[in-house]
Amino acid sequence: MILEHSFTFTQKRNRRPKEISQVYQEISPADFFYRNREMAGFTNPTRSIFTAIRELVENSLDASEAESVLPDIYIRLSHDDEEEKGNVYTLRVMDNGSGIPSTQVPLAFGQFLFGSKYRLRQARGTFGLGGTMAILYGQITTNKPVHIMSSTGVSKVYEYKLMIDIQRNRPVILDRRVHVNKGRKQDRWHGTVVEFHLEGDYYRAMPKILDYVKQTAIVNPYANITFVDPRGRLYRYQRTTTKMPPPPKVTLPHPHGVDVETIQRIIRI
Repeated sequence: MILEHSFTFTQKRNRRPKEISQVYQEISPADFFYRNREMAGFTNPTRSIFTAIRELVENSLDASEAESVLPDIYIRLSHDDEEEKGNVYTLRVMDNGSGIPSTQVPLAFGQFLFGSKYRLRQARGTFGLGGTMAILYGQITTNKPVHIMSSTGVSKVYEYKLMIDIQRNRPVILDRRVHVNKGRKQDRWHGTVVEFHLEGDYYRAMPKILDYVKQTAIVNPYANITFVDPRGRLYRYQRTTTKMPPPPKVTLPHPHGVDVETIQRIIRI
C-alpha cells in the first residue's frame, strides 16, 4: 500500500505542466463590429439594405439640423451594372448639410468610434458608427471602395475613394481629388455625397424602406426627401414648412447621474 502511494506521488511530480490552449489577443473596434455586425442591424440582405439607407439618411438630417439648414436629401438605389447577380446594389445619398472638413473625411467614414456625436447633446445616433458600419458591410459583401465627396462651403470640394483596414481600424485612401467649388461664397455647395456598393434584397425590404422614407418626411416636415428606387420610380416628399426646431445644445451631466469618473473628467477640464 505504501509503495503504491509512493509511485503515484512520483508519477504526479514528474508530469509536465499542460500547455495553455487559450490565445490572448487584441482586436480593433472595426474587427469587433465585423465579427458582430448583427449588433448594428446587418443580419441578412433584407435588413441590411434597409439599415444602410436609414443610417445614412439620419446622418444627413443631423448634419443639416446642426447648422440650421433646411435639409435636401437625395437617395438613389440602383442595380450594380458590373455584377451579374441581381442582389448587388449601388446606394447614393446626398445632402446639403454642414459638410465635413477635408482632413476628417477619411476618419469619419473609415474609422470606427470616430465622429461628432460623442458629446452630451440630443442626436439621432449615439455611437457614431451606423454610417461606417454600412460602408463596412458594403466592403465585405462586394469588395468595392466607398466614394465620398464633401465640402463645408469653402472654395474647394474634396473627393475620396477609400476602404477600411478592418484589422487596424484605419481608412485606406485609394484616391483623393480636389475640385473647385464655383460660385459666390453664399452660393457655394456644401454637404456630403456618399456612394458605395452593397449586397441586399431590395424587393423584400421595399415596403419597410418606403414606409421609413414616408414616416421620416412626416416627422421632419421641413425637409425635402427624394428617393429613387432600382426600377427608376421617384418618391418625393416636399417640405411643408420652413420653420426648423432650434439646434440641440451641448449640455453638462445631470448631478443625479454622475459617477466618480465623470467628476474626475470635469475636474481635469
